[in-house]
Amino acid sequence: MGVSQDVREALISKGASLVGFADLSEIPYENRQGYDYGVSIAVALDIEIVSGIQNGPTKEYYGEYRRVNDLLDSLAQYAAELLVQSGFKAYPMTLESVVEDEKTWRTVLPHKTVATRAGIGWIGKSAMLVTEAFGSAVRITSVLTNADLEAGTPINESRCGNCAVCKEVCPGNAVVGTNWAADIDRDTFYNAFSCRKTARERTAKIGIEASMCGLCMYSCPYTQRYLRM
Repeated sequence: MGVSQDVREALISKGASLVGFADLSEIPYENRQGYDYGVSIAVALDIEIVSGIQNGPTKEYYGEYRRVNDLLDSLAQYAAELLVQSGFKAYPMTLESVVEDEKTWRTVLPHKTVATRAGIGWIGKSAMLVTEAFGSAVRITSVLTNADLEAGTPINESRCGNCAVCKEVCPGNAVVGTNWAADIDRDTFYNAFSCRKTARERTAKIGIEASMCGLCMYSCPYTQRYLRM
């Protein structure tokens, strides 16, 4: 087996739901730290817990969020170790290593960029990754590497079409309703500041200091299809 298949099978066996490989060579060199390839790893959220957030975030949802984040960090570290053992360089983009600019709520290389270039999914109108299998009910992480991986076909345009469910349900009016494309800026279709403010207010109602809402994720038709499985 090749290194791509080895890494994919190993990650799936450890709890990953989706694994894809991205050619990052078209992204600015400094943003990808000089690495030409990326591994995108997704873990689906528990169906029962996601089904319970239609009226707002819950403590169970917060616990699931943290569980999946911990799992993603361990999967990223594991993938990096596998690549290094195979003679390559690798950099796991764990929660500790990824810095979000508090003035813009952006990162230098978003996990969603790696995911779309790996063909795992596209960006919805709510700026969340949407996958065919799990809708937006996934959390993702990435690993950068110089291994010549079998890159997937990038998804550069939204597949949401005329659907506006996330716009209609957003309590913070953060969703403009414009379809995403790889060449348009996030701020043209989504207000990250309004989303974060509203999410913190909603989470505070259950006594948790975090920025969680999940209503757009829950309401997405692709997520609903996953929940009906």
